Amino acid sequence: MDRFRKHSLLSGLPPARAIGLLVLMGFALFVSFRIFTPPAKTVQILAAPDGSRAARLQHIFYYSTPGFKIAVRERSLWHTIFYLPEYTNSPSGELKDSLRWSADSETLYFDINGKPVWSYDVKN
Repeated sequence: MDRFRKHSLLSGLPPARAIGLLVLMGFALFVSFRIFTPPAKTVQILAAPDGSRAARLQHIFYYSTPGFKIAVRERSLWHTIFYLPEYTNSPSGELKDSLRWSADSETLYFDINGKPVWSYDVKN
């Protein structure tokens, strides 16, 4: 009945080799995640006026022009709520982007060159 026994990947290896193989596989997985994750630069982190939540604006670089990613944190984890791959409606080519909260901390606004582009109502 031994011929029907299922062998695992690490069966029959000495413990040192099994640990080395696991470390090598973990390193390959880490490198692959780093390759497929685009570079990001945090531009602004803004707390709400009442202090209950915070918003983060990041530039994501897939190409030469940045994309925009906005995330909100209410407790401990950041949740992405908006993603804009590129913004090409700027005639001068220069972008000044910023986040701002409403006075009651219920609405988050995303402005580019002083004009509102997007808003997020926290209640909905």
